[in-house]
Amino acid sequence: MIVKAYSSTYYLEALKGLIQRLSLSNPKRQELENEYMRIKAGDIGEKVVMDTLEQLQLPYDFYVFHNLSLLLESKIQIDVLILTASYIIIFEVKNIKGSIELRQNPSQLVRTLPNGEVHAFNSPEPQLQEYVHQLKRFFLNQNMNISIYGAIIFPFTTSFIKQTSNKTTILLKNEIKPFLRSMPTSTKCLSNNEIEHWKSYFMRKHKEFNPYPLMNRYKISRETILNGVICSQCGKIGMQRIAFVWFCSNCFNKSTNAHEYAIYDYLKILNNTITNKECREFLRIKDIYQSSRMLKNMNLKKSGTYKNAKYMLPEEDISNR
Repeated sequence: MIVKAYSSTYYLEALKGLIQRLSLSNPKRQELENEYMRIKAGDIGEKVVMDTLEQLQLPYDFYVFHNLSLLLESKIQIDVLILTASYIIIFEVKNIKGSIELRQNPSQLVRTLPNGEVHAFNSPEPQLQEYVHQLKRFFLNQNMNISIYGAIIFPFTTSFIKQTSNKTTILLKNEIKPFLRSMPTSTKCLSNNEIEHWKSYFMRKHKEFNPYPLMNRYKISRETILNGVICSQCGKIGMQRIAFVWFCSNCFNKSTNAHEYAIYDYLKILNNTITNKECREFLRIKDIYQSSRMLKNMNLKKSGTYKNAKYMLPEEDISNR
């Protein structure tokens, strides 16, 4: 049973907006483009694993959580967690193309591309071991002794696993189902009531990560971030407001609501609040009443009045925009 369904990284579009608002010569741009592609690839890999688990049938109840964030000894972000009466397992999903080596002492994941390029990444092993350790300690502190396992999954055949570790289980997508069917279930550690309790507990304690404003998260200086309304058709910054529409002089696209995406960009990239003046400067318009109507017609939370009015994303929308 899927308890917490697959969902893509919600701030990926905001990160794309930040990249678009940096000049091509900005030294941070390539770094952010790499980050964007890494997150996007991770989402694709995790979806494949979740799709596989949706098809899984076992002779006992099991409960699946995607992208579970818990505060134990520290904050941990689990790609996939499976809860059963006999065991808990954590899956760390890696979608990395090329020849993969998991090296020890020091722990590194080394990827070699077909063209010979070699890249080194932090190994997922220490992180996975830490997550398993913290979850074990947590349950022991609750006087509950349940087996907790971890595995690293490479969901695509574009990952050629050249060298692995004896410390950690490494799986490809087609090995997920046989692996779970082979898990020991002779000892039942949790009752049905306890299973229901922990299902509810994990969902209740899950805390969405709030990365906004991205400018601070990625240490980007404000003056390097370009103002203006982005054309959704060609990506050019600087659509002009003509009558009641936004017009792109580059591709001649017209839009009635392009300003909404720009205002969301401001609230996610630059600051968690926006004033009328800041809105006008960011959209490159001059009419105070026009910007006021734009802000009021959006689903934004307002604090203060008149010149002191500030607008922000509603709490329930922060992880959905």
